[in-house]
Amino acid sequence: MIESLPAITAALDEQEDFVLVAHQDADADSLGSALAFAEYLDQRGKRVAVLAPKPVPQGLSYLPGFARVNREEISAGSTVIAFDAGSPSRFGDLGPRIAEAPLTILFDHHISNDGFGDLGVVDRQAAATGMVVLSLLQSWGAEITPDMATNLYAAIFTDTGGFRHDNTSGPVLHAAAELVDLGADPAFVALRSYKWRPASTLRLQALAASAARYELDGRLIWTAVTQRMLREAGAALEETEGIIDLLQTLDTMLCAVLFKEAGEGVTKVSLRTRGRLAAHELVADLGGGGHFRAAGAELHSGLLEAEEAVLRRARAAVLEAGAE
Repeated sequence: MIESLPAITAALDEQEDFVLVAHQDADADSLGSALAFAEYLDQRGKRVAVLAPKPVPQGLSYLPGFARVNREEISAGSTVIAFDAGSPSRFGDLGPRIAEAPLTILFDHHISNDGFGDLGVVDRQAAATGMVVLSLLQSWGAEITPDMATNLYAAIFTDTGGFRHDNTSGPVLHAAAELVDLGADPAFVALRSYKWRPASTLRLQALAASAARYELDGRLIWTAVTQRMLREAGAALEETEGIIDLLQTLDTMLCAVLFKEAGEGVTKVSLRTRGRLAAHELVADLGGGGHFRAAGAELHSGLLEAEEAVLRRARAAVLEAGAE
C-alpha cells in the first residue's frame, strides 16, 4: 500500500476534518501513533478527533494528549485515519463507523494485515506503527515536538518489548535516539510502561502464574485469567497486560499462550513464540492475527472452548517444531 503515499499527501492537504482511531484494547503503539499524528494535524490547522474503543487502558494515561481521547465523536464526512491494526474487526464497535467514512487511511505494520482501507502505508518490516508514522512525518518535514517524540518513542519502545524483542534493530535504536534528542524521556517512558502498576496487578499476576500449565517438557506454557481471578485480585481486564511477558521468560518455552475470560462467551487470546513457530499463523483461521513472534485473537466462545481450539493448534505446532 506504500504506492498510495502521494494520494495520502494530497488528502492531508485537501481535507479539513479528521478522525484518528486506535485499535481495541489500545496499546502505546496504536494510541501513541494516533496522538502524535493528531498533533501534526493540529499544527496544520485541521479539525481533529482521536477515538479508541472503550474502555481505554488507563495505563496509557501518561501519553501526552491522552485527555483528548474520546472527547469528540466521528462527524459525518470526516476522513478516518486508522492506526496499528490488520483488519476492521480490531476497532471493535468503531469498525462499522469507520466503514461508513468517505475516506479511510491506514498506517500499520502487522504481517497479517488484510489491506483494508482506501489508502494506506503498511510496512510489514517495521518494528512498530510508530516507526511508520515517524518516517512519514520526517519525509513531510514536520516539526516533531517533545510531546510527539514521547508518543512515538513509547510506541517503538513498547512494541519492541523495551528493546528486548528480535524486531529491535539498528534503525530502531537510531530512531529511538532521534526521538530522545527531540525531547522524549526514555527513563519516564520505561517507568510508566513496565514499572508502574497497582497492587491489584501484582495480585492478578501471582494468580495467573500459579495457575500456569507446562506441557511438552516446558516448550508450551499457558494460563488463563478468569472473571473469578479478576474479582479476587480486585483487578480490571486491562491489568492482564504483562502476564504474557511473564510466561515467555520460561527458558524452555517455544510457545506461550494467555487466555482472558473477557465476558460471557468472549475469550481473548495472546500468544508469543520462539524459534520457527509463527504466532500469527496459530490464530489465523480463528480470526486473529499479528506478528511472527506475537499475535492475538478475540474468540466468541467460552473459556474452555477457546482453550481447546488454540491449544490443539499450539501443541501440534510445538511438536512439529521439535521434529524439525
